[in-house]
Amino acid sequence: MKKSIVKIIIGVAVAVVIYMTVISFFVYPTITKGMSMFPTIAPNEIKITNRWKIIKDCKNIKRGDIIIFEKPSDLRITQENFDKNNLLARYDNKFYFNPFRERYMKRVIALPGETIKINDGKVYINGEEYYEEYVEDGYTNNEIYGEQYMYIDLIVPEGAIYVMGDNRLHSNDSRSFGCVPFNKIYSIL
Repeated sequence: MKKSIVKIIIGVAVAVVIYMTVISFFVYPTITKGMSMFPTIAPNEIKITNRWKIIKDCKNIKRGDIIIFEKPSDLRITQENFDKNNLLARYDNKFYFNPFRERYMKRVIALPGETIKINDGKVYINGEEYYEEYVEDGYTNNEIYGEQYMYIDLIVPEGAIYVMGDNRLHSNDSRSFGCVPFNKIYSIL
């Protein structure tokens, strides 16, 4: 009887270690909560994400990829608290990814060193209009609640990326909170 209980405990412990290893280094199931990626990804849809690409090297990220990252602490930077010398999203914990913080799912639009400009409902990367077949209405707004977004004309800093939701009229993204640092990216879809 005691040997059976010990075998069960050992079996459960091994299963937990294997599960933790897989979700820490390889794949991670995630569920979408909002409408920001609709119609590409519907609310409450479960997706399996690839952690290995991010752990291996964030430089594997390409324009058009959908990533999971830690939700910034400050989601809407206004003109009063905008700092043109700091284009990164703001986080309470600056140096590491917090696995317990809420995560966002967005699409990568611009990479480090690229210039992004949003003007008259269109996205421009390095001066050229960027066509996005996944944006249903083809329109990217420049304003939130009647105020101009602060991050719509910038050069993406090294070690960061610019992200937006596919449902541009209903997305908190880099337009309102800035560029996402590599160390806040959790996985890639």
